[in-house]
Amino acid sequence: MKRNDMEKMEKSISRGKFIQLSGSTVGAAVLSNLSWAFASDKKMDVSDDTLKKIDGLIAQMTLEEKCLQMSSQFPNANIRLKIPNLVTGECCHGIMFENATMFPQAIALGGTWDEELIERVATAIAKECKILGFHQCYTPMIGVLRDPRWGRTEEGYSEDSYLVTRIGVAFINGLQGKGKERYDENHIMATAKHYVADGEPQMGANGGAMDISDYILHNVHLPPFKAAVQEAKVGSVMPAHHLVNGVPCHASKYLIDTVLRKEYGFTGYVVSDNADIERMHSFLHFAEDHAHAVKLALEAGVDAELVIRANWKQNKLYGPTLIKELQTARIPMKLVDTAVKRVLAAKFELGLFEDPSLVDIKYDLLARGYDEDKLDVKKSKDIENQIKFILYNKPKEGYEKVLNNPQHQQLALEAALKSIILLKNEQNLLPLNTSVYKTIAVIGPNADVVLLGGYSVENKYCTTLLKGIKDYVGNSATVMYNQGCDLTDKNKETIGEAVALANKADVVILALGQDKIIARENRDRDDLTLTGRQPELAEALYKTGKPIVLVLQHAQPLAIPWLAEKITAIVDGWYNGQAAGTAFAKVIFGEYNPGGKLQMTYPRNVGQVPCYYNQLRLGRPRSLFDSDPKPLFAFGYGLSFTTFRISAPKLEKSTINKTASTKVTVTVENTGKVKGEEVVQLYIADVFAQPSRPIKELKGFKRIQLNQGEIKEVSFEIGKAQLEFWSNGKWVIQEGAFEIMVGNSSDNYQMTMLTVV
Repeated sequence: MKRNDMEKMEKSISRGKFIQLSGSTVGAAVLSNLSWAFASDKKMDVSDDTLKKIDGLIAQMTLEEKCLQMSSQFPNANIRLKIPNLVTGECCHGIMFENATMFPQAIALGGTWDEELIERVATAIAKECKILGFHQCYTPMIGVLRDPRWGRTEEGYSEDSYLVTRIGVAFINGLQGKGKERYDENHIMATAKHYVADGEPQMGANGGAMDISDYILHNVHLPPFKAAVQEAKVGSVMPAHHLVNGVPCHASKYLIDTVLRKEYGFTGYVVSDNADIERMHSFLHFAEDHAHAVKLALEAGVDAELVIRANWKQNKLYGPTLIKELQTARIPMKLVDTAVKRVLAAKFELGLFEDPSLVDIKYDLLARGYDEDKLDVKKSKDIENQIKFILYNKPKEGYEKVLNNPQHQQLALEAALKSIILLKNEQNLLPLNTSVYKTIAVIGPNADVVLLGGYSVENKYCTTLLKGIKDYVGNSATVMYNQGCDLTDKNKETIGEAVALANKADVVILALGQDKIIARENRDRDDLTLTGRQPELAEALYKTGKPIVLVLQHAQPLAIPWLAEKITAIVDGWYNGQAAGTAFAKVIFGEYNPGGKLQMTYPRNVGQVPCYYNQLRLGRPRSLFDSDPKPLFAFGYGLSFTTFRISAPKLEKSTINKTASTKVTVTVENTGKVKGEEVVQLYIADVFAQPSRPIKELKGFKRIQLNQGEIKEVSFEIGKAQLEFWSNGKWVIQEGAFEIMVGNSSDNYQMTMLTVV
């Protein structure tokens, strides 16, 4: 459409003239009052007056106009009816926009065990999203990570349902705001994904099917979503790619309508994952054709369709395909009206109707005559070769001052520091003293690269490990560098040069791990060892006899038994965000004492998978032919430069009834020489249970800071929320004995007994 034609159309619309759109039909029934269509819905989080406005809008809509409201990450304004555009984006650990703050990747944030920090991080992300013109993000990913082979492990928080739940709630609260701040000028709508059980796929494959009992579904995978709805009041939910018990999540009436809406009381809207409605036909062979896929999704309760980089005529099933089915009455209008009502309710909740700038012809595809069929597609510099497409966000004036402002930069550094986990520190090698170690060799493929993980963009504030070390030591030590080898290409190596460099140094800082080529969305693994010639490089450097500090940056738990045995000190940061290099340096040289804990179990080899700590009891003792059955590093594990003493737990009441609660208390003392942080962890175990329960389950944690010699008291409530489990269709507490364990990891604790009568 030419510019002058568009201007004429804008004037015509502003004068209230009706434009007949091709293929549009409006039946008399559609124009009637629509309140009948939603009688079975739970009340939405909008006023009765707003509901009347929504009904009135829907009554005036053509078929095309309705379907356009059901398009996500796509222009969905309506000038004729003054409906605003809803802009969505991705902010797994920072909004994907040039120079936005990149916090540690989600899996690294899981290692902080710090809900208050997580909420502050998400609050900062929301502020950047909002000033950039985003209203909703497809975040957080609250799947429980039970198979570390899964490439998307980096996007989640933990293998433990409770830890995922607490971090997920904190992240949603930060994005959306609480109380009067909910959806205000600094907050956006969150999207809890992927619903449900995508973190335990067959073969560890993205989109792999999941055959799962109701027991595991409700006790492990659903609790984060239940809390997201009932505690955090999440505004949107996104189903997962895969089959659960033979049914696609996008077609599951049980999961979406029965559990999510009826049992949990979810009143928001459900948005599909990318192209997954179409893939119910082409990938999963569940729907006979596209029309069948649309019907299944609508009947299940999927309100909006996301198809990235697709125009209106291609692959938009909630577009021409749905319109055709409505015209022939093969799909009931009631299903569409219900979906549109939920989308409009979200727009009202977000306050979008109060922003006239969002009612613009460039956001109204239908008014412009489908000229959105030609998208502005450009190749990105990103290593994943992601495609940049029009997001229709409108940055507000002065947005540059909000992106990566000093407060956000400092918060990114704080989050990076709290994400770091000290796995090993023999002979107290760390922290390094530059008066002793005057010459430092920094070696490895991950030493001088920015490693942010997926769903990220680089910015000028990113620091590599090498830069962080050089900046920190300044003139107090000499820093030398050699890559040593490539992460994947075995022909690209300088191992001999790296060894020669190490021989000249007092200490070696070795940077190994993964990058987005090795593990990410749609790139899963069947081997958790280090790739390329990294093991060979490590062995060659070990033979020099020099003390080695291993720094790990990666997306998944790594099987590194040789390194764990031989290397003197190991510092783990996963993908630690834009401040990674600075944070590592502050830890390595002792300015900051690490206190992070493992959010996932480290297996010795891929053959130990599944290796999550909270397994059901074995019918026989486990014995492996050539491997220790114990994991390499246990869930909840992490060292410090100081030492802590945690007392035996004491119960306020050692016997309670099913409706009562008690309190367990420990004292924590810093018995070392420096200030440090400890994560006190509460686990429970039902001694005799029918059906059986896991050998232990995390039910509480607190991250505390103590000065040298300081003592603090830590208490946890134990009641219904900690003792109940789902069995045969309901949540129950069984009578009998419970082990109450408090310590600093899943395999280091002291225990007392609680009796429930």
